[in-house]
Amino acid sequence: MKKDGDNATALLPPVRAKSTHRKQRSEQPKRVKLAPAQDRSRQRNEKILQAASELLQAVNIENLSHSDIAQQAGISKAATYYHYPTIAAIQRELSIRYDEELSEFLLKTETGFDRRDWQTYLRDGAARAKDWMNKNRPACEALLGPRLTRENQLVSIAMNSKVGIRALSGLRARYYMPEHPSFDQIIARQGEIIDLFWSGSYLSIGYIDDNAHEEALRASLGYLKNYIPERMALRELGAE
Repeated sequence: MKKDGDNATALLPPVRAKSTHRKQRSEQPKRVKLAPAQDRSRQRNEKILQAASELLQAVNIENLSHSDIAQQAGISKAATYYHYPTIAAIQRELSIRYDEELSEFLLKTETGFDRRDWQTYLRDGAARAKDWMNKNRPACEALLGPRLTRENQLVSIAMNSKVGIRALSGLRARYYMPEHPSFDQIIARQGEIIDLFWSGSYLSIGYIDDNAHEEALRASLGYLKNYIPERMALRELGAE
């Protein structure tokens, strides 16, 4: 005699085979800023940023308007709003781009391995950065001009952290440095000190003057000397 449940399996509906065309969940994190997917949309995005840069040759960042950018770019005001709802969003994007351009410039113009002390090495990089900034008003407006939102200030801090990591890598490649668990943050703060003096000079007189630059170096290098010895042994070229 059959017990209840012997045919339970037979009564279950067949399991549908998995479709090989079923959509997969994306593992990519959501983007905060619009990432144009089509060429036309990318072109509009670039036109907006290019137009903003052109206007910043003469206009202050806080005085930019969507109408002026749209007219300069030759696109609709609605399209400008669609890509960048606020001028602060444009400032953030330009800040990131100019920071990358400056980093590439410093990397290309860096002198070869030599016997200089670490203070001179950092002074040389800062001097080249100052000259690049003074020749690029839009970059000064984006990087040294007034931060339009709290988020923009946080982006600036994050960029200084990235610069700090690159600078620390350069120092470690040249010198036998002492160990410290927060050297990347320390170097980043050194960059924030320089920004403070540079920004004050730019906002006051429209460029980074030599006096403000020298004061920035005195303050930033003095800060680093709390963590880095006055003299560090040089590595030989190619040494691990």
